[in-house]
Amino acid sequence: MNLSLLFARRYLFAKKSHNAINIITAISMLVLAVVTAAMVVVLSATNGISSLVDTIYSPLDQDITITPARGKTFSRDSIDRAALETLPDIEATSWTIEENVLLRCGDRQAVATLKGVEPQYLAMSNMAEYVYAGDTALRGPDGDYALLGIGLRTDLDVPLKDGVFQPLEISAPVRGRKLSKHKQGAFESRAVAMGGTFSMNLTFDSKYSVVPIDLANELLHYEGEVSALEMKVKPGADADAAAQLVRDRVGNGFTVKTRYQKNELMYRTNETEKWVTFTVLCFIALIGAFNLIASITMLMIEKQKDMRTLTSMGAEQATIRGVFFAEGMLITVVGTLSGIALGLLLCWLQQRFGLLAMQDSVVEFYPVKVLPLDLVLITGTMLLIGFIASRVPLRGLSRRFLVSGQS
Repeated sequence: MNLSLLFARRYLFAKKSHNAINIITAISMLVLAVVTAAMVVVLSATNGISSLVDTIYSPLDQDITITPARGKTFSRDSIDRAALETLPDIEATSWTIEENVLLRCGDRQAVATLKGVEPQYLAMSNMAEYVYAGDTALRGPDGDYALLGIGLRTDLDVPLKDGVFQPLEISAPVRGRKLSKHKQGAFESRAVAMGGTFSMNLTFDSKYSVVPIDLANELLHYEGEVSALEMKVKPGADADAAAQLVRDRVGNGFTVKTRYQKNELMYRTNETEKWVTFTVLCFIALIGAFNLIASITMLMIEKQKDMRTLTSMGAEQATIRGVFFAEGMLITVVGTLSGIALGLLLCWLQQRFGLLAMQDSVVEFYPVKVLPLDLVLITGTMLLIGFIASRVPLRGLSRRFLVSGQS
């Protein structure tokens, strides 16, 4: 067994002659454990919030979206959809049309975003998971259906599946027609029944109305043009790599973005908050490492006689310094592993029992998500801090307390 490690282990758990050394050592471990646990909890909480945001804000944003580089629409014939669907990571695709419209029901009205989609788009968006009332069908026995966010449905007081007595009226300006010239003819209207209501988040619930793409095409006079081709990648596939393959196929006339790129500011803000918090905790750990330096210093003072004995038996200065370096690393390892265990326990308790509730939120309890890579990063960071705290001042301290004590 390594001689330095053997002495360091005995010094760590043995009772010292000065009780202050035991107290400082315990404080060093405690500080490292608390900071490590805080890192685990904070990073896991940030991961949980990111996952929640992704779940809430992305149902109507597919993994990859193709839009025209110029203008709002493009012809379906300008993209070889069949060829794109043969790409290995693409699971499903759908043409979509998106435009602002005016919704009316009785004497109530509201401005909304109309999203025309193909039937498979509902499965691509997992719409069934968000249905609050009715169902996800876009067509029924009496014609086309519209799906409304619960906020819009509440504002307009639209009855469910009533396309005759109190239908939902959708009005939109016709492209190329000026209001001053065509008056009422500048607008096109369609009456449909509301087939279902969905609830995703406050923004989508008060903004979106989903209808069949053929209805949107007729209402807006798009004449076969679309706003985008949206694509869902297979589970576990790399969306960025798939998007690059799509870019190579469609050329420079189109903009291809992943869900992350469409909502880059939101995702980047979450990531920034995560790493800023992590950096702050690292500085706290560095400050806490001064306790580790104090513990090593006190131990050097107490063990001068032991070190002189080892030197007289032929031990080299590197071995002597190695004892105290190993002591510092042992304190770091014990503190770090204890902190990892404590942090994981707190995360498990939050997931299992919901210790911290979220008031007036879309979820009842604060979400947490532990990522293995975060644990590796935290462990490596704490070991590095312990290495610096144990190694950097060691040479100067050993000259002062060990070499001088031998003369």
